[in-house]
Amino acid sequence: MASAGDHYLIVGAGVFGAATALELRKRVPNSNVTLLDSSPFPNPNSASSDLNKIIRADYGDVFYMKLALDAQELWRNDPIYKPYYHESGMLYAESKGMAQDFLQNYKSINVTPASEVFTAKEAKLRWGGVFRDAFWEGVSHTYFNPRSGWGDGDGALRSLIQAAIDQGATYQQAPVSTLIIDGADASCRGVRLEDGRELNADHVIVATGAWTSKFLADSAPDNKAIHADGRIIAAGAIQCSASFPADQAEKLKGAPVIFNAMKHTEGESIPPTADRRLKFNYERSFTNYEPHKSGQEISVPPSQNPDTAWNQDVPQGLKDEIHTVVKHTYGDWIQGLKIENYRMCWDAVTPNQDWIIAPHPHCQKLYIASGGSFHSWKFMPTIGQYVVQMLLKELGPKETTRWAWDRDDAGGALPEYLPSRDLKEIPGYSKS
Repeated sequence: MASAGDHYLIVGAGVFGAATALELRKRVPNSNVTLLDSSPFPNPNSASSDLNKIIRADYGDVFYMKLALDAQELWRNDPIYKPYYHESGMLYAESKGMAQDFLQNYKSINVTPASEVFTAKEAKLRWGGVFRDAFWEGVSHTYFNPRSGWGDGDGALRSLIQAAIDQGATYQQAPVSTLIIDGADASCRGVRLEDGRELNADHVIVATGAWTSKFLADSAPDNKAIHADGRIIAAGAIQCSASFPADQAEKLKGAPVIFNAMKHTEGESIPPTADRRLKFNYERSFTNYEPHKSGQEISVPPSQNPDTAWNQDVPQGLKDEIHTVVKHTYGDWIQGLKIENYRMCWDAVTPNQDWIIAPHPHCQKLYIASGGSFHSWKFMPTIGQYVVQMLLKELGPKETTRWAWDRDDAGGALPEYLPSRDLKEIPGYSKS
């Protein structure tokens, strides 16, 4: 159990790690907290670093709906996050019955949402007709929540990490090689850096996102009880950024986030940033399995440019898929829309998209805070509270059960993003 005066070493400065560092310094002010990552913050290759991210409380799983409503209040009011939050609203063009699930969940927790349901024809006339050319075949009605929006990805994460530093945490840039696990009873006493140095701590929190499975296997290749063993899998999803001429800006003024959930179009578009950049996501994710010295195959993010994750170096098949999202979202209405760069965003995905926030049951002093499953970023203001509650043995029974290392993987918080193919199967793939 964590206590005052202890040294906490957090490996990974994404949402899980950074939020935990800040909350630890608040809750255990005499603690020594080190936040460790391989690059200056924010790390461009982490899932938490991005142009922007969607912030919503609409969930088919009422458990996460309640948590997201709590997080949204801090997005609107906490000075750490408020400057980076844009409440544009969010429109769902879908044919899967999601709207009914959302509305039923709000009713079950006695919340009256501001949501509205429009016919597809009505939705195409709203927001200046920005979606007039959208391809919504199969959609009869749409769902709009004006209390949703988006956040500045890097801006908010940078603000969070700086807040943790201002609160007394130490940020250390150093690539990590492995955990240091001692003895037959497996006790973690710190990490070994790539340059051979060792950093010791009383408690080690692994918040390494998509690298978690490989990191655990690298640290104890012969101890299978330490391995993730399918609990966490690295999955990638394609994104693109696009620019447009200044004379088209008026058409996009006031546009909401748009979530396309149809068989022919699965992906999102986030409204433009101040420098006129739109971001698009495609939902169908993929793995990248490689042989590991432990004798198993582990999905790992491919090697990426350490300076930028946005580039042209993605398979043509992924480009074609994200182009479909762009075309089906705005059609020809936004003239001069030009795709600039692409990004494979890699996250740690669990079988039912529940996070893992738990002590490792087979290694003392080791804790896991991972499994973001492409939906954790919006919980930036609150997720550190849950990790610290776990460390202090204060986490509620429902949360403890759902976020355990070993648990029932029934259900799905965001099943749309479960990987369904491997990177090597995608047309145009080549291993550089």
